[in-house]
Amino acid sequence: MVRGPVAMVVCDAGWARGSRQVPWHHRRVEPLEPVEVVTFAAAVLAGLEPEARELCQSRDLPAQLASGLAAARARWPEAPLPDAGLAAYVAQRIGRQPELATVLSRLRMEDLFLAWWAGQGAPAGIRAFEAAYADDIARLVARFHRLPAVELRQRLRVKLFVAAPGAHPRIFGYAGFGFLQNWLRVTAARDFVDAARSESSARYESDLDEHELLGLSTPTDPRLEHVRAQLGGAVKRAFAAAVATLAPRQRTFLRHAYVDRLTLDQIASTYALHRATVARTLAGGREHLITATRCQVAVELGVPADDLASAIAALDMRLELSLSRVLKSELQPS
Repeated sequence: MVRGPVAMVVCDAGWARGSRQVPWHHRRVEPLEPVEVVTFAAAVLAGLEPEARELCQSRDLPAQLASGLAAARARWPEAPLPDAGLAAYVAQRIGRQPELATVLSRLRMEDLFLAWWAGQGAPAGIRAFEAAYADDIARLVARFHRLPAVELRQRLRVKLFVAAPGAHPRIFGYAGFGFLQNWLRVTAARDFVDAARSESSARYESDLDEHELLGLSTPTDPRLEHVRAQLGGAVKRAFAAAVATLAPRQRTFLRHAYVDRLTLDQIASTYALHRATVARTLAGGREHLITATRCQVAVELGVPADDLASAIAALDMRLELSLSRVLKSELQPS
């Protein structure tokens, strides 16, 4: 949970859908003074390397910046005026482009301004951002209906606008060349997929038994109890995470094979596929489970993956029982 002043800023912003703010096109807007625009454009150019500066001047970047700032000013009249911080922010993103001559015309100054403003952590900037993309977020949240909508929204809010010490917030990852809306959709979808996998992994883990996974009997020697518990817990967590990251087709075919007890021919007939395709998918799913489990256990316990050969071999032999348990749980009402 995020605490402290940053949490107050993030939580105060809220997702602004349905707010009673006056539409931007109905407000009285004080346009930027020409000298302000000229000063800002000059500051951006000054922050570029000579070659990039010459290119931007030849392509009339100042006019492009002026147009974008005017649009931003008209849409968010309450926003701060462009300053040296924004100029440095824009110059940095322009300077990072390896093919600047190709992409310069796609610079989205209006979107870049919104990302910069919201990234400052100011409640008004975050509210403006969330109001602009409330419908996009709502549609994405609805796709992940198994997860609590409030938690997804808060998770995304923290990801976008809260930075770790010494780092920048994720919203600063938007480069400014291309629509901010598209960048947000991709970022939010990836974050929600991660959340869904974490939730699935936790649910699978609760359905697993480490003794069943590895065929471990209750140790009679107290000295072995800690070692077996450590290995069993690590394998349980790793296997659950591996199941959560199966490709959709792999998970479906494995469920048909281990829960529904369908043969290769029956699965192939159901999906109008060749029998060999089904066999490859099942084999790939099994290989993913074993490989991913071995790698994660090795990392968690700090031992070479090869040293886990016997333990993972035991898992391979008992894969059917454990996999049928967790995949069957998906069919239970939540």
